[in-house]
Amino acid sequence: MNINATLIGEMITFAILVWVTMKYIWPPIQKAMRDREKKIVDGLEAAEHGQKSLQLAEQRAIKQLKEAKAKAGNIIENANMQAAQLVEQGKGKAQQEAKKIFALAQSDVATEAEKVKQQLRSQIATLVLAAAEKVLQESIDAAANQKLIDKFIEEI
Repeated sequence: MNINATLIGEMITFAILVWVTMKYIWPPIQKAMRDREKKIVDGLEAAEHGQKSLQLAEQRAIKQLKEAKAKAGNIIENANMQAAQLVEQGKGKAQQEAKKIFALAQSDVATEAEKVKQQLRSQIATLVLAAAEKVLQESIDAAANQKLIDKFIEEI
């Protein structure tokens, strides 16, 4: 094996090239690779954090939806109960009003019946008096008329 000057020159040149590369070229490349690796790791962590946040947000949304449905159900139930109470109150008021109207009608009927009875008694008394006058062919005085009318009314 012959080692000649060209080979030694090439070895020295190669060593200088390796040294220059290690001193000036390799550090920026390593720094760029570390920065890139850090960005990738940070991106993965951010993606993982985002995924967790998304899951938490979905869970909160589901929980809030359930709560909203429960509240809506309670509101509907309360509204139905209030409506039923209003209907019952309305029925009670209507029944009371119907009873009042019925009692008033009965009172009016009784009053009207009493008026009719009085009118009939008066007319009957007048007719009886007229018949009695015809029978007796004489006029009876007012006091006697009143006594006869009262007696006749009591008998009726």
